[in-house]
Amino acid sequence: MLVVIGGLFLRVALDFTYVNYVDKFYYESLSAGVFAFTENGTLRLLESYVIALTLSIWLAASLYSRWRPSGIALLLYFVIVILPLSSLYGLTDASRAFFYAAAGSFAVLILVTELIPRVRLPRPHLSMVHLGLTVILGICFYVYGWLILSGGLGRLNFNLLSVYEVREAYVQSMAPFLGYFVPWQANVINIFILCYGLHKRNLWLLSIASVAQLLLFGMTGHKSFFLSAMLAVGVYFIWRRNSLFYIFAGASVLVLFSFVLFLATNNHLPPSLLIRRLFFVPAANHLIYYDFFSRPENPFVMLSNSILAPFIQYPYDAPLPRVLAQAYWGIDFWPNVGYLGDAFAQFGFVGMFLFSIILGLFLRFVDSVGTRLPANLVAAMVATPAMALTNSALFTSLLTHGLIFTLVTLWLLRGVCKPAHSKSAETSQGG
Repeated sequence: MLVVIGGLFLRVALDFTYVNYVDKFYYESLSAGVFAFTENGTLRLLESYVIALTLSIWLAASLYSRWRPSGIALLLYFVIVILPLSSLYGLTDASRAFFYAAAGSFAVLILVTELIPRVRLPRPHLSMVHLGLTVILGICFYVYGWLILSGGLGRLNFNLLSVYEVREAYVQSMAPFLGYFVPWQANVINIFILCYGLHKRNLWLLSIASVAQLLLFGMTGHKSFFLSAMLAVGVYFIWRRNSLFYIFAGASVLVLFSFVLFLATNNHLPPSLLIRRLFFVPAANHLIYYDFFSRPENPFVMLSNSILAPFIQYPYDAPLPRVLAQAYWGIDFWPNVGYLGDAFAQFGFVGMFLFSIILGLFLRFVDSVGTRLPANLVAAMVATPAMALTNSALFTSLLTHGLIFTLVTLWLLRGVCKPAHSKSAETSQGG
């Protein structure tokens, strides 16, 4: 009941700040004029609340009946995409078909993670653990060594307002495989050291992880690297208490506090980052992608930009984000979209349900690998790469942003952690 109340309160906060801030100051940049705040009537607004509350009840009941670390991925996507999407549906002329498909796909994702049984996986042999540790150390030396040699210390910057200049310089100094290794370093390796340090209460590990993450943020300019450590620490402590309410309440406080801060100081940075960018941009991009690919003249991609590229010709002359940027904003930038928006771009409504099933199966593997590991440690490690699902395609999140690498790291961790034999420990991992 607390979770449902928290979800309702967050939805009200999102509605209030959208009407009083986002629509007033960022309407054109948010949706490129495709949809705006309109007087849709009470029935449509009520409809959006009924669907949002139904999904929040379903999510809470599912997780509390079968507590599982992968639930953090469901919760993050619900809070950052589904709830803001319901707000846009209730307050604007956003597509009913896409909103219902997104809600249905999310319901399928919950079902798959709840009903599919876990897979029994063997503990890794000690030789595999040593090999994995060698690979991880090699990635660390390669990432930080190359960043320093390519002038990373010279462009070191911790000012959030100057990150784009740093990022541009970092992109120009890219080395082979760095596009994979840097996200793995930030989203998996550093977070693993941080979480393991929390688990062991080791100040040295905590210090090493914190400094390593700060250096990575300062030399690359990616704001997500700065925030991911705080997300992991928060999830580590919240998930241990089995309380989803704190995430809803914390998100509500962030939204309202940033708006009050704007009213007091007229500073747009806090609400722009914490209301517009964190919540409404991902949801709006989903609607933009639907609007573009629902037109007959714009064919579906059908993974021709990914794993089916050798077999299917890509129908556009630029990457999808640039195609959308030119079509709606007339400028060259990179409006990424979460896994459901990309799924529609690939195969339409069928793709949204298919990709939800694939993601659900992967998350069950996470639960299987995380068996007999502390549930809050597993959830904290999954949280950071799972955040990518709100802004990236499914297969990009799995590979580039480190979800698969997280799975492998957790499996290797089983080889060095003592198994928990208590019945309560097994129940806490999902039954």
